Amino acid sequence: MPPTLPPRSTSPYYSHGAFNALSLVAVLYSAASQILFGLFLRATPWKLRVRGLAPNTSNAKRRKVCICTGSNCGIGFETSKALVEQGYEVVLACRSRDKALRAVDAINGSGNASGSGRAVFVHPLDLSSFDSVRSFCDAIKERYDCVDVLINNAGLCTSGQSERGLDLLFQSNFLGHFLLTEQLMDRLLEGDGGRVVNLSSVMHHYADGWEAAPHQPHSYEYWRHIAQYNAERTQSSYPPSKLAALLFTLELNRRYGDRGLRSIAVNPGAVNSDIWRNTNKWLVKMFGLIYLTSVQGCSTSVAAATQDFGKDNVEYLQPYYLPKWMKVAFPALEMLGPYVGWRITEPRLPEDGANGLNAAAHLWKASEELAGCVFDDGK
Repeated sequence: MPPTLPPRSTSPYYSHGAFNALSLVAVLYSAASQILFGLFLRATPWKLRVRGLAPNTSNAKRRKVCICTGSNCGIGFETSKALVEQGYEVVLACRSRDKALRAVDAINGSGNASGSGRAVFVHPLDLSSFDSVRSFCDAIKERYDCVDVLINNAGLCTSGQSERGLDLLFQSNFLGHFLLTEQLMDRLLEGDGGRVVNLSSVMHHYADGWEAAPHQPHSYEYWRHIAQYNAERTQSSYPPSKLAALLFTLELNRRYGDRGLRSIAVNPGAVNSDIWRNTNKWLVKMFGLIYLTSVQGCSTSVAAATQDFGKDNVEYLQPYYLPKWMKVAFPALEMLGPYVGWRITEPRLPEDGANGLNAAAHLWKASEELAGCVFDDGK
């Protein structure tokens, strides 16, 4: 069993019922900075917005392979396009074959690619179906002996019930990616240092305030409870799914770091992307005024996939300016603000006595049971 967690904390990450003075200051700062710098930032060329990203030249004998989920639109599409421009072969992992093929044509025919990279479609992938995940991975293994980068990008913000009776949002956002990573781990370990990029969110700050689970936060029972569909549930499982992406990142590095794998979680920022497709159209118009574009929102994913961070322990990137003294951001400062492309930041992790690793072990055990898989860590 995973390590015992300490008793429930008396102080959650942030108060959810109180709108205190610090919250107000942070929101005003964020809104003002977005308005003041918005016109300049949106006019800045892409090459300047994502600074320091070098083309893929580390292995001239073969084109590096990247798989990006949810890549037919929004952040996933722009991430895939940017990586193709840097010479990667990017597999667009999408539910719809037709939409994926249109995205492939759009990327390959954009005229912006250097000519050495390309987008491809191999097989449909529906993360809400474990059978679909396994079928997709079988097709990938038939075609590729090595996968250099896996970007677990796809996500939902609304829920329902999956075919396995699980919470559709939690399964699509996290459990499907958990199984996908397990199925492709042998290919990720074949190269000279595989990468797994997990899309988290500023909402990971609020997972501890998720009160629908009667169990101790971040315990094995807690994650099992969140994963189950409940029609009477009033709180979204979105924040826990994004904390799960962070904890998954920690545990991947703990288990596979000495075998060359590196995992990084990213917050793309507040992005006016396709994830809001079921939201009120007037809200979406407002988002367009203050949120980042999908091109801007992909910068943390592209950096996490391609940057050489050396031996630095980098596990989380977010796209906004923060004062150097602020290691863990106040949520509003990580939700809006001056866009800088990407910045290394410390995430807010559960108070479990081990900087999130104990909570990650509980999540890992519950996820293996729910997804019906067992990671082989070679130990």
